[in-house]
Amino acid sequence: MEQQQNEQKKRLFPSIDEKKKKNIKATVGLILLAFSAVVTVLGFVFYEDLHSKTGWCAVHGTGSGFFNVLVRYIPNAVYTVQILFLTLFILYLFCLIVAKIFKGTPRRVTIGKLIKSIFKAVIWIACVIAVLAVWGLDVAALIAGAGVITLIIGLGMQSLIADVVAGIFLVCDGTLQVGDTVIIDGWRGTVQEIGIRNTTLVNFSGDIRVANNSTIKVFVNQSRNNSYPTVTIGIEYGEDIKRVEEIFAANKEKIRAEIPLILDGPDYKGVDGLDASSVNLLFGATCKEESFFQVQRDLKRALKLMFDENGINIPFPQIVVNHRENEEK
Repeated sequence: MEQQQNEQKKRLFPSIDEKKKKNIKATVGLILLAFSAVVTVLGFVFYEDLHSKTGWCAVHGTGSGFFNVLVRYIPNAVYTVQILFLTLFILYLFCLIVAKIFKGTPRRVTIGKLIKSIFKAVIWIACVIAVLAVWGLDVAALIAGAGVITLIIGLGMQSLIADVVAGIFLVCDGTLQVGDTVIIDGWRGTVQEIGIRNTTLVNFSGDIRVANNSTIKVFVNQSRNNSYPTVTIGIEYGEDIKRVEEIFAANKEKIRAEIPLILDGPDYKGVDGLDASSVNLLFGATCKEESFFQVQRDLKRALKLMFDENGINIPFPQIVVNHRENEEK
């Protein structure tokens, strides 16, 4: 049982390899932050050599040789690294503060992730504009032109705007949160992240689905209440239904003891159908949403063992063929 629960947790939560990848990304980010910090400090220490008219870069950057051209652009490169350091530092500090403030409940975590996504987009756009200004581009004209271009593009990017607005409303309304298990367009998975544009789901098998926020119009959130997995098992038409009901009632507590994930039940719900070769009986139990499939499998196993121990047959599909003799003989 513990092994099955561990396998389920591995599918629902990030694997060790994924955590290693995140650690590698974090390490690379820290190395880049440290490098840019060193360059920033050196830029302040050697400010006169870099930026004054009589500094080393100004003196050696007046020629036409390749080396002199490179020297001429050293101050711009240092400025660029300093802007990058400031951007990374602000991002790191902001994400750290948001993580501390928005923690605890899934709703708070979801809002925190959305705020970080929006802030990252804004700060990186500001970083790009600042870098372009350092290298001599007319930022005012660029922003004015970008405003016109944004207006033109915005008319053709209504779906993107709809995704952003829908994502904000999903988070603010609290109808969807990180960690919730939902069914969207018949696809069942756990919400990993609600971003600016997309919502990421991962199912029980570890498959990932990314859905645009604006397309999430109707969904089933199965995490707000306990789930109720059901099992349908057929018995022979010749079997006494009352006898089967009495056997189940006598073994009900035993089955519950064997399946600790069951919160309430198991229950016998009655006759669910009359098929061609079987009478279908419906059973169910209450459990947590994350235990849905495991409880369903364990309940099937327990009922099959109970049927075998008491001589209750589960019929094979069969076809009865009637042969009509030729009346004209």
